[in-house]
Amino acid sequence: SRCCLISRIFWRFCAFKITNRNAKMAEDKKKVLAVFDFDHTIINDNSDTWVVKLAPGGQAPDWLRQTYRNGYWTEYMENVFRYLHDNRIVPEDMLNFMGTIPYTDKMQDVLKFIGKHSTKFECIVISDSNTVFIETILKAGGVDHAVNNIFTNPAHFDKSNCLHVKPYHKHACKSCPVNMCKKTILLEYIGTKAQDGVVYDKVVYVGDGGNDLCPSKELSATDVVMPRRGTG
Repeated sequence: SRCCLISRIFWRFCAFKITNRNAKMAEDKKKVLAVFDFDHTIINDNSDTWVVKLAPGGQAPDWLRQTYRNGYWTEYMENVFRYLHDNRIVPEDMLNFMGTIPYTDKMQDVLKFIGKHSTKFECIVISDSNTVFIETILKAGGVDHAVNNIFTNPAHFDKSNCLHVKPYHKHACKSCPVNMCKKTILLEYIGTKAQDGVVYDKVVYVGDGGNDLCPSKELSATDVVMPRRGTG
């Protein structure tokens, strides 16, 4: 089916890299950097819209949806979390519900494969979701061990049990939302690792949305981009 196309292709690519790595590659201890978007990539839904199902009537009221400003999704989600808190949605309810979100077909198998072969792969998530949601969902899916680093909007529950989210960073890219440029994050990460002597043999980027196009354009001819068909 269309929903498992990315995971099937990635699985085949991973198997090829594991079985066909030459001796020089082993000596240099180079790895493949696997970069994943989260919503509609690792999971088969949007974590931010999923949590709105906890609202009265299972959806955000019109006045709340009208608070959204183009490019300021994180600001809108802060409003959503306040609304859920005002309607007595407690952290336990929210976290348990987030743990039920479906994964994209076979994606858990892909992540477990990467985790099993951690000497060959490094795995990071770059997402416009938030830390609370991603950490909760990865743990619920039994694949949190496979992910080395998560780059997303920081979130926390305050003393009154209201969830808050802040923008990940500020950037100068005019193509991306104000709170996150995935290209900036990816290039900074690769640069930092290079300073530590880590050079990746290949970067594999898996994503579905418009904000995944920006980092994809910066990859080299030897890297691999796996856009999800039919989304974004």
